[in-house]
Amino acid sequence: MRVVVEKAGDSPWPAAVGMVEICPVPALAGGKYSVTTSDGKLVQAQTLWSAVGEPMRVRFNTSSGATKYFVDYSTNAPSAPGGWNPEAGVVVETLTCKEGPINTREQVNRLVNSASPILGRGLAPQIFMGINPYGPSVFYVALFSGWFTAPQGGEYGFATVSTDASYLEIDGHLIAEWLGRHDPHGGRRGEHSGHVALRPGVHHLEYVQVQFNGEPAAEAAWKPPGQDHFELMPASAFPPVARFTVSQFESPPAAPGTLYFHWHNQDHARLGDSFLIKTRLRAIDAGQRREYRWLFDDGAEAAGAAVQHFFLEPGLRKVTLSAWQNGACIASNTALVRVSPNWLQRDDWRQDVFDEASNDFRRRDLSRMPGRDLGNVLEWAIRLEDQPLLVPVAEAILKRSDEFDSAGSGPVFYQLGLNLQHGGERGDQLAEQALRVAASSQRVTPTTQEKARLRLVDMLLHYAGQPEAAAKLLAGLSGNGLSVDERRLRKLFDGDLLLARGKVDLARNQYAAIADLPAKPGPRATFEHHARLESASILLQCAQFDDAQRALDLLTFERPLERLALDTGWLRVQVSLKRKEYQRAFTAARTLLAVAENDPRKSNLLYALVEAGLALGKTAEAQQALSQLIKEFPYSEAAARAKDQWGSRVPPRDHP
Repeated sequence: MRVVVEKAGDSPWPAAVGMVEICPVPALAGGKYSVTTSDGKLVQAQTLWSAVGEPMRVRFNTSSGATKYFVDYSTNAPSAPGGWNPEAGVVVETLTCKEGPINTREQVNRLVNSASPILGRGLAPQIFMGINPYGPSVFYVALFSGWFTAPQGGEYGFATVSTDASYLEIDGHLIAEWLGRHDPHGGRRGEHSGHVALRPGVHHLEYVQVQFNGEPAAEAAWKPPGQDHFELMPASAFPPVARFTVSQFESPPAAPGTLYFHWHNQDHARLGDSFLIKTRLRAIDAGQRREYRWLFDDGAEAAGAAVQHFFLEPGLRKVTLSAWQNGACIASNTALVRVSPNWLQRDDWRQDVFDEASNDFRRRDLSRMPGRDLGNVLEWAIRLEDQPLLVPVAEAILKRSDEFDSAGSGPVFYQLGLNLQHGGERGDQLAEQALRVAASSQRVTPTTQEKARLRLVDMLLHYAGQPEAAAKLLAGLSGNGLSVDERRLRKLFDGDLLLARGKVDLARNQYAAIADLPAKPGPRATFEHHARLESASILLQCAQFDDAQRALDLLTFERPLERLALDTGWLRVQVSLKRKEYQRAFTAARTLLAVAENDPRKSNLLYALVEAGLALGKTAEAQQALSQLIKEFPYSEAAARAKDQWGSRVPPRDHP
């Protein structure tokens, strides 16, 4: 196979050395290559870097001045003339290292020689590095090897500025070193330097730095003759290397249906040990009129010559590109692509990357995503409280629950059940389903099963309105493995069950038997209670429904008798209605009617019952509540609103 490489438009030029990245295709495996000019003349070339799933970096001689070359891969590719030493640019290589003594050059060299594996190798514009370009920026060794030009003869000063140990050699001679563990601040003025007499022309520089932790820094500074202070060696001091890119691809005669594509890992977002990586991919088609389709190993598809894709973890990922004409596949290429974070990215967390990925995942057919990737999406959605993403992920997982049938997967459904609640009507439906799955004994440990059943009681009481089913579950709870807060919830649910059955006095006694947290009611607690209710009301008015819900949940958890208070209960009903959680609103309003009796606020509960009932299609219950509202509170504001809203449904009043 052959690729055509051309000088990039923004590359430095003229240059005696060029470099190009060539992405692997099957024909590259184990093959030799040669680089030629357009007239077939061989030029010297070297492989700077090659690793499975990564672009091959090739350096080649561009002293001819040509801006277009051919790279041919073949097992019998001719060898280029030898004796070439590319005296241009700075090569940087980083390797993983372990902590150890670095107080002498011998100790540093010993640590460098034991460092492994090599993380990557490539070109740098100069020796000025504050981040590891090929891996995590802790516990690594950076090795720089480059050529620089001394513009005039004379005595030159060289200095090193680094975090932890470093030293610098010119033409094989040690000039400057700064050993031991330290930050870079004690070397900013050239305190760790040396001098050497140089003739005009090109010279070789070696720079070694060991980085354990702390903010990375590796800098080579110089002071040319006649200059009175040290400065960073500029990129212009190093003979340039021209950057080339692949512009065309020619299939081998034996495999005319082969394709070539290029990729690079552009951005990432990181949470702890989890990565979300945006990768861009581009087909090199030489202007052919084809339709391109991409298939990724996570089940996703894309169309177009240039696409982007979000991967949920680094590593080797399989990507297939196919070209289509007139409805037929005429060429394809399946390659392993090494997906990795963009290590040069300064900020590990990128909200914009996650937001873009979240929108992308919501458009995908998640039923095709492998379970491991689906679990990763779930983790991101839960940790970032992304409810719009959590709902489709939950739907996909629950439809494929048989794939998560091991004991270790039970917590997945338990977490789903906890995090889907108050996610709108659909979120609550899925939460109940997930908790039912988590409560099955085959999937979870006894402790997780107990916790899942407790949360399912919550859903049956406060969402589904099924007190008898909740009572059966509640009676079967052993309490083993429950935390202090969960045991308190269990007692609160006992009271909620009594209230749902209309046994208000017994519910009051149950709540009264549970101590208030953090202290018993008093004048200060009464003031605090009103302030918290007012705060929840303001949050509701400002449409901060999640915060309002959390405030009310905390209040009724700490002060059990608030579960009987109409002011508190009415706020809960309003929050549910605003979030279109109609089943929750319907259940809460119907339960509170037993507390309201002849209280004027009962009219608001009846109105809410009508609104939620109609939204749920519970026409008979809604009509009954509407009739009761008009009959018992004919002159209330709620009745007036009901007439405006549902005038055709309002029954005529009986006149004496």
